[in-house]
Amino acid sequence: MATLERIRNRAGVLVSVVIGLALFAFILGDFITSGGAFFNRTHMEIAEIAGSSISYEEYQARVSDNENLQKLLSQQSSLNEQQMFQIREQVWQDLLRANILQPEYKRLGLTIHEDELFDMVQGRNIHPFISQQFGDPQTGEVDKAFLTNFLQNLDRDPRAKAYWLFIENEIQKDRLFNKYLTLVRKGLGVTSLQTQRAVNDRTSKVNFDYAVASYQSIPDSLVKVTNSDIKAYYKSHQNDYKQTASRDIEYVVFPILPSGSDVNDAEEWIKKALPDFIAASDPVQYVTLNSDTKFDSKYYKASELPENVRAWAFSSSIGSVMDVYRDGDSFKTSRLVDVKMMPDSVKARHILIGLRSQFAEEQEKAKAKAKADSIMNVLKRGGSWEELAAKHSDDPGSKDKGGDLGWFPSGMMIPEFDEASFSSNKGEIKIVETQFGFHVLQVVDKGKKEKKVQIATLERKIVPSSYTTSQVYNNAAAFAGNNRDYEKFAAAADQNKYTRRVANNLLQNDRSIAGLEQPRELIRWAFRAKKGDVSDVMQFGDNYVVASLTAVREEGIAPLKQVAADVKVRVIREKKAELLMDKVKKAMSGKTDIYDVAQAIGANVEKAENVAFSSLNLPYAGIEPAVIGVASVSAEGKLAGPVRGNNGVFVLTVTSSVKEEGDANAEKFRIANMYQSRSYYEVFEALKNNAGVVDKRYNFY
Repeated sequence: MATLERIRNRAGVLVSVVIGLALFAFILGDFITSGGAFFNRTHMEIAEIAGSSISYEEYQARVSDNENLQKLLSQQSSLNEQQMFQIREQVWQDLLRANILQPEYKRLGLTIHEDELFDMVQGRNIHPFISQQFGDPQTGEVDKAFLTNFLQNLDRDPRAKAYWLFIENEIQKDRLFNKYLTLVRKGLGVTSLQTQRAVNDRTSKVNFDYAVASYQSIPDSLVKVTNSDIKAYYKSHQNDYKQTASRDIEYVVFPILPSGSDVNDAEEWIKKALPDFIAASDPVQYVTLNSDTKFDSKYYKASELPENVRAWAFSSSIGSVMDVYRDGDSFKTSRLVDVKMMPDSVKARHILIGLRSQFAEEQEKAKAKAKADSIMNVLKRGGSWEELAAKHSDDPGSKDKGGDLGWFPSGMMIPEFDEASFSSNKGEIKIVETQFGFHVLQVVDKGKKEKKVQIATLERKIVPSSYTTSQVYNNAAAFAGNNRDYEKFAAAADQNKYTRRVANNLLQNDRSIAGLEQPRELIRWAFRAKKGDVSDVMQFGDNYVVASLTAVREEGIAPLKQVAADVKVRVIREKKAELLMDKVKKAMSGKTDIYDVAQAIGANVEKAENVAFSSLNLPYAGIEPAVIGVASVSAEGKLAGPVRGNNGVFVLTVTSSVKEEGDANAEKFRIANMYQSRSYYEVFEALKNNAGVVDKRYNFY
């Protein structure tokens, strides 16, 4: 019975423990679940701005919106990395301004009224951005009728509507910031005392003789520096060692180059294609469909062709085919398509009727074409090129010269214009449509005709095959896999005679390393790795890369170990300065002539003339503001010093003072203008620094 009772009692305790553990597990599980969401949010945070957390999702959504707008406007299906970088940078700047400036605007009650917006777009105070986009290129005057028509038809063109919303948003942001900036600038006054002091600093000048006991006169080996000296200096000068986070790496490049087999494959391909190329009824089409480079329609004169091609082309008949030859990293064969007697250059003039918008519809194009036709008809009836060009041409470079373009060779102009110029008869007037609009063109004169040839070239480039690429990769992977720390990395690289390249002081958001194509992923790796780590194989363009992290510098005060060498140099200079201060004091004792002091310290006497207090640079000595400051307040004819400078310890004697005339009004204007110009940048930078921006974009891009 006692045993059963004991079991019951223990069972009660056991049940309590189990229930307690279950409750704890439930609470812990709930914490982990909610905490997981918290940790996930932290992990997906791309920035913190003025206390607000910016998530990756929010940032990327804005990037996607801007990307889609750019694609819509440019009619591109995809954007390259440089375009995407610019978009991400613009979104970042927008986020900074929105989170930093909007609270300031709200606090001050700054807004844009709808009437003000109308005034910026169509009123009497057109915003410069509107003038730039919709104004006449010469006068900047906005055609309000055209702009009104554009706005009324926004719903018909999604591209135009998207672009207009972007413009509207940009001009409002610009106006709000300028309102805020105006309030700040109104508070930046220049006092009369400040003006007078600035005038005196510029106009009060001194002439003086000086001698310097250079720090270099004492060998470093004669200065004793202890660890306690280094620690004491570091402790009292920590602000001198503030640093941003940066990394140093060493890396080895494995270039992906064609092998001998790849060269043979390219040569074999073009030799097999040669009979078909010879037999092709349309060599231009054959090149278009089969060559690694597109057909070049230009007619070449002899001097423009390589020697081997020139000798063949100008001694062959149309349809002849050149033997296969190697040209750099390609194998080529050429077929003579046409031979003509053509002028080397032409002299032409034109009147351009440009399109007012990149969203030009057929109606606008038809209107421009009709205007060009009308001008052409007037010219054919004897109208004045000078008058019509000056009045109607949208080409600012030629409109005031009667549309004259001067002489130009073939290939200089855009293809449509070039072809029309060289195919027209002298004096003929015609309309040419290009991406810029409609040109009323006349060829005024033609150069002497000479023989030119048109050639269709079939090209096969020598490129690394997949097998070659995989062999290079395997070599790089073996190097990375067998050398997982810096010591092994460096030893193996040297043993294999691989060049160890360096990239120092990489910052978190850097995007370039000399010699590597778009190495952003390598920079991101450097900030995730530990010192001594070796990367996996990465590919950048035509190179595989394996890197090792050699130095880590974190944000904040650099640790003493990292900057000990620099601290030691400074401590040595401090100790030299103390020794030289004593030496110069002793040399000055009982002396009144600077030449006697200079002789005692083994230095030469130098002359400084017309040195103002506002100056920083001392002739023959470098940047020495302390010496200039002492000279500016010293009495004439008396020894002054010793002065501890940047390059040594100085003693000086003022020989004379010069007081120039100053213009207080001009100085006040200069200072005020400086404040105004600096405020545009410094106001936002001050707000940004105060907001405590934490940029984590490097974790994602």
